[in-house]
Amino acid sequence: MDSIGERLIWYYIPFTDIEIPLGGVNPVTLFNALLVIVLLLGLCYWSVRRFSMLPGRAQYAMELYVGAFDQLVCNSLELGSLRENRKFFPLIGALFIYLLLCNFIGFFPSHSIEEPTADINTTLGLGIMAMGIATYCGIKVKGIGGFVEELMGPMFANKDAKGLGLVAGKLSALFFFPLNVIGELAKVVSISFRLFGNIIGGVIIIVVVTNLTLHFSWLAVGMDVFFIFFVGTVQAFVFTMLTLTYIAVAIK
Repeated sequence: MDSIGERLIWYYIPFTDIEIPLGGVNPVTLFNALLVIVLLLGLCYWSVRRFSMLPGRAQYAMELYVGAFDQLVCNSLELGSLRENRKFFPLIGALFIYLLLCNFIGFFPSHSIEEPTADINTTLGLGIMAMGIATYCGIKVKGIGGFVEELMGPMFANKDAKGLGLVAGKLSALFFFPLNVIGELAKVVSISFRLFGNIIGGVIIIVVVTNLTLHFSWLAVGMDVFFIFFVGTVQAFVFTMLTLTYIAVAIK
């Protein structure tokens, strides 16, 4: 249990004295993230390798997944046309299954394989990506001026205000603009730390309880199933839905 929280960090490129920027890299997290990508590509290939009008089990499962998330995206965004809604389906569909595999991979009985989402760098990177896409979509729909004007607060763009009301509306931006900017940045922290905290918390609980109950192996297996599969599924879905929600709010 003394090794909980310890991370192997490469500060230099192996066999050289060239320093790795931004504080180094965790090779275990990098390896597991690439492993998840390979598994995801293999799963997709296996599902559609014999694509036919009469689907087999793998193709049928993939079609159910695609149909469910396609409907989820369309119902959440409710844009003008089905085509506009489906522009965001590849992102949301791929994000959920990627996070799901990242959370599930810790079930493999190997010290070299651990959840990439148990590393704050992974979840923070995904959070920055989610908010970056949402911000880009908001700017694309509203324009830079409209996006910034929205950050100024509800009173700033009040066209019916006159006299002191107009002045007060413009001055309100001094309060609302920094508050809204902090709120946007807080979304990155919130979505990232929520996923990281739940995954690393589950890992710590499993390790602690397993060491305290060495003669009750069934308890450790049960906790593995609960924290890795149930909590992992819930947190992957929550992260994905928050990303979809941020995009929906930004473009409306």
